[in-house]
Amino acid sequence: LPRVHSFMLDKLDFAEVGVAGGKLAEAGRQTSAVFQAGDVFFIVCAPRGEGGRAWRFLRKHPEGVGTLIFEVEDIDHTFRLIEERGGTPITDVQRFNDDSGTLAMFSITTPFGDTTFRFVERRGFATLFPGIEPHPKPIGGQNAHRFQRIDHVTSNFQTMAPALLWMEHVMGMERFW
Repeated sequence: LPRVHSFMLDKLDFAEVGVAGGKLAEAGRQTSAVFQAGDVFFIVCAPRGEGGRAWRFLRKHPEGVGTLIFEVEDIDHTFRLIEERGGTPITDVQRFNDDSGTLAMFSITTPFGDTTFRFVERRGFATLFPGIEPHPKPIGGQNAHRFQRIDHVTSNFQTMAPALLWMEHVMGMERFW
């Protein structure tokens, strides 16, 4: 985490906007920091002892993406659609409230090895995610590179057909080129 922290702030000019609070860090057995530039957020995690998701992921893989998060307009519709199309939810829809609104989310397995997809419906929810404590003022970067959003994700497979079929039939995606 310290090396990535330096890279995110000093090289990419992202700002650190929050960290996992004590309860979240303890329950997940990991330390997490949230970095932002434009509409791009990265939650970077490091294990705190054995047994947490970051520890399990890093035992099998080098540093990488453990979860991709998709914003959706209707979480219940998305959940039903993913299940109807043969997706495999890891969780039911989880719902959270704060003084500003609600957040609902669920996660599914994918053909991307141990990488999961999380779907999030946000209706005014003030914090990034439950258990994340925002900094009163962002630390570091000013987004000098003018990141706005992520427009694609690259992944490698030994064979493409199963992943492409899953993306088309479960996720409803279409080939771009």
